[in-house]
Amino acid sequence: MMRMAPALRRIGGFWQQGRWRAGAQLAATVALAWLVAVAMRLPESFWAVMSVLIVMRPSAGATLDAGWERVRGTAAGALCGLAGVYLQHLGAPVLATTLATVMLLAFTGAALPGLRSAPVAALIILSASAIPGHSPLQVALLRMVQIGVGVGVALAVSVVASEYRAGPRFDAGRAALLRGMAKRLAALGSGSAAGLPAESESEAERVNAATRAALARLAVLAGSADLEARWRRRGAAVPAAQSCRSKARLAARVFQDATMLERMLRRAPAADPAWHETARAAAAALAAMADALDGKGAPDLAKLAQIARRHEEPGASSAFLLAAPVCLLLEDLQRMQRCVAAAASVASAA
Repeated sequence: MMRMAPALRRIGGFWQQGRWRAGAQLAATVALAWLVAVAMRLPESFWAVMSVLIVMRPSAGATLDAGWERVRGTAAGALCGLAGVYLQHLGAPVLATTLATVMLLAFTGAALPGLRSAPVAALIILSASAIPGHSPLQVALLRMVQIGVGVGVALAVSVVASEYRAGPRFDAGRAALLRGMAKRLAALGSGSAAGLPAESESEAERVNAATRAALARLAVLAGSADLEARWRRRGAAVPAAQSCRSKARLAARVFQDATMLERMLRRAPAADPAWHETARAAAAALAAMADALDGKGAPDLAKLAQIARRHEEPGASSAFLLAAPVCLLLEDLQRMQRCVAAAASVASAA
């Protein structure tokens, strides 16, 4: 019985933490796609189910992205498959034509990820004899309809009952990233006058690698969030300045600015409180921006701006070496502040 306790705890956590929702959503979508295909009297209705399994994602934006790739790749593969069938009709060897077409599309799909489903679609068309009573052209059209049913059902379910929306999750990810930077700078600002705490090279590399991975996840979420925004706007393009991809690039720049400032602060001379004050101000500005991304008011960057001006004054203190990284961080945080204000005004107008 004791050996089963860890497994029971994992099962309990699976239900208590709501991780069952994605599985239930996928299962329901599979059943719905099959029912729609049967109602339309499509042969081999499970091709619609297969499309659901391929394109379904937790968010509507990610599902739309995967679904568009699936439809685009399948259309290209179907056209190439029909061209191969025409060559076979003219007398080309069946095996050579099929193998050459699939190999060419496999090479293209590796170079262009959006066409990864093309070789599969072409192979299905070129083996159309497996469906008695249907010509290759009919098979191609049936496959396109079945894939359209699967993608359409998956997208409809994602829009109505997504496990999460990519936009809010993207903002939460940016806020978490900024809070992590603020925590590191706050630790530097709490040091004594004897100097700022040192950090091993391996520890710094580990933290930076984790942050880069978080930025990569943000970039993926940004694409899904932009697709969701375009869907809500009924196809209208998201303004470039307000696109989540631009915001993700801005978050990456803020990370670079904070990293450069942190490296400078770790070389702080002993008994110089100006360096500690700079670390505390930068940490406070990053934390305030994270709160703003969570919808907790406007960020206050006044203290950081005051310190930046002070560092730019010649001969003010030994902390003038911090002028460049502090000014860069301030400028990018101000850009982020303007993005937050613009998004808030758009939301209030809507």
